[in-house]
Amino acid sequence: MPTPETDQTAIRPRRSYHKLSERLQRFMAEGQFRAGDKLPPERALAESFGVSRSSIREAIRTLAEKGLLESRHGDGTYVREPDMAPLRDAIIEAMNSEGMIFDDVNEYRRIVEPAIAELAARRRTPEQLDRLKIIACDQQRRFLHDQDDGDLDAQFHQQLAECAGNRLFVETIIRLNALYAGGRTPDLRDAAWRQFSITSHLRIIDALERQSPEEARKATEEHIDHVVQKHLFATARD
Repeated sequence: MPTPETDQTAIRPRRSYHKLSERLQRFMAEGQFRAGDKLPPERALAESFGVSRSSIREAIRTLAEKGLLESRHGDGTYVREPDMAPLRDAIIEAMNSEGMIFDDVNEYRRIVEPAIAELAARRRTPEQLDRLKIIACDQQRRFLHDQDDGDLDAQFHQQLAECAGNRLFVETIIRLNALYAGGRTPDLRDAAWRQFSITSHLRIIDALERQSPEEARKATEEHIDHVVQKHLFATARD
């Protein structure tokens, strides 16, 4: 299976997809797929194409509904029709959709969440602060056991909104967490990313504990900016 090279210069606010089609065509030519052949695992496909496993899963589901692929429970995915052009198109569509959602969500987060953190520093209760600390400790425990902590990351941001004392913020973060679920998958969050998440969450907690709105805003801004760059590095394959 071809493995595309990672070029760090490709990291930018809006990702480019112009080389994806070439990679997919090369992949299909080298794979020489025929009817009855088994596709590589989702993780391998995601690594080859530079997308999340959720995007690969959605592309496979779409093609299975069209009768081009067949997903066999516990056994993988098989080619029913040897023409792989629809797979290429489905993955390109999924990747573009994923990229646009990610960009829109993080642009929105960059505006809203620092303001939430400011209010949280002013309004948080000791009990709410304790819940944030528990989430961060649970993240650290999972990190030490090399376990996924994406759900805890989502919980942290929702609890931060709870600290702001505004129900609309809480509902907004719940919605954002749902949209951003693909950005918290284990295939994207490597050890360095997870360690940074814990460290920056602790910085936010420290600012809230000292009731410093300015530091809470700054720590949250830096957290989101770093997450964006980590995600772009993990998914850029130009």
